[in-house]
Amino acid sequence: MLSPAVLVPAFTQTLSSPVLTAPVPLPRISMGPRPTITPQEAQNGASKATSEERRTSLSSVAATQNTSGAQDGAYTVRPSSGPRGTQPFTLAVLLHGRVFNIPIRRLADGRHYALGREGRNHEELFSSVAAMVQHYMQHPLPLLDRQSGSRQLTCLLFPTKP
Repeated sequence: MLSPAVLVPAFTQTLSSPVLTAPVPLPRISMGPRPTITPQEAQNGASKATSEERRTSLSSVAATQNTSGAQDGAYTVRPSSGPRGTQPFTLAVLLHGRVFNIPIRRLADGRHYALGREGRNHEELFSSVAAMVQHYMQHPLPLLDRQSGSRQLTCLLFPTKP
């Protein structure tokens, strides 16, 4: 059963186009899981995670993957251990038994968020962390394995608690 298209405030900017343009919305096939943080948490920030919390969030999911049925696409948004001003959160995603930790950056304008490190030619901008999560629940998120250099895609499918 198809539901109507949902607009997500994601914007695309490239070096050749100084103006932000909204992507074309795609129809949703099903209502996906809810983001793990509220828009208020994304706007106001959350308390800094301890190293123990970071290790146990998705790492415990990955460790029990074979016995408990943890699935690719499990994710959590946690407070970042990096510089809190420009990188307030980290998106942790489980894929093929590995946890990918992706920094969520707050841009200098203070009104947009982006995934990954600075300096990319093409990056999607979001009005909130919740909008970013919702976007990647419906569109594949590219994940780069630094060890092998391989690029894999997954959607955010199963929210977990940090």
